[in-house]
Parts: sequence; C-alpha cells; structure tokens
Amino acid sequence: MTKERTELATPYLSGLLEFWLTKSVAGRPPVPSSIAPADLRPWKDNIVVFEVIGEESGTFVYSYYGRALVAAFGQSRLGATLDDLPPEQRAVLQPEYETVRRERLPVARVHTAVFGGRTRSFERLVLPMSSDGTSIDKLLVAAYEMTPRELAARPPVHSQGHSPGHSPAPGASSGPVPLTVQKPGASA
Repeated sequence: MTKERTELATPYLSGLLEFWLTKSVAGRPPVPSSIAPADLRPWKDNIVVFEVIGEESGTFVYSYYGRALVAAFGQSRLGATLDDLPPEQRAVLQPEYETVRRERLPVARVHTAVFGGRTRSFERLVLPMSSDGTSIDKLLVAAYEMTPRELAARPPVHSQGHSPGHSPAPGASSGPVPLTVQKPGASA
C-alpha cells in the first residue's frame, strides 16, 4: 500500500516526527519507556498522551494533557476517555486513532472547526508507541493552532472524499493523511 506524503506546516510537528523516528527501532514504533519526559519538553504544552486499553476496539484514556491545549479548549481531559467527548468529536477522532493502531504509522491532518464560538484550525500529528513491539498501547498526539497565513500557505491535501483537482473549500478540514516515514536503517 502506498502512503501519501504530506509536508507538516508546523515546524514543531516536523521536529516531533523526526524525534519519534529516532526512537523507532527496526521499523517498529518506539517503546514508551525509551522516551523520558524531559525528551518531550519542546512539545509538552501541545501534546496529549493516550493509554490504549483493549485489543480490538480500544478505550483511549487521556494520561497527559498539555497546558496549551487546556488553554485552547478550556479544560483538561486528564483521566477522561475518548468516549467522554461529544459524539461529533468522537466520530472524528476514534476512526483516526484506530487507523494509527491498525497501521502502526503516524497520521497527520489539519482540523478546522468551531471551538469556543470561534473557527480555528489545528495541525495534528498522531504517533503510535508500543511497549511490547507488537500492540500499540499508547498514542502521542500533538496539536498546534495554525495562523490564517500558515493555513493559506499549506498546499492542498487530497484525501478521502476529495479527488485530485477538487480540493476542499477554504477552512474545511482535511482528512487524516498517513505519513510516509522512512524506517531507520532503510534506504530511500
């Protein structure tokens, strides 16, 4: 299966993806214990960590919730589950997180919606992690708010529901786009 490559507009997300790749071993997602909390300092305010409980359709529990996201969304979800979100939000996030678990690859997208009465856009990156090298038991999710200028400069992404030549309307969310990542030790 060929994965579409998208460029991340937010430099912080590009840096986090590169960091994640350095922690990947033999083409497998990183082991959470290989990442010290201090390693995540550059991104700590804009990340969420989920514990994934269950094999098939997992329960996603917020085990870390960054301060910038608390400020952006008006509350911390620490200790809550994805099931606690409003149905329309859960309907967007659950399939995305399940895809990352199943495919064991990062996914990025820009999400535009009304938050707190304001239309805002966030670039998101979802990174899988595996304690045993087999099952994905944690997700590291980073989200950075995009300025209108960053959003306008981003090339259109063609994803599910959009055919080439017909990009989404300005301000619309792009669907999740699996990232093509070069596995450590592999050649281009």
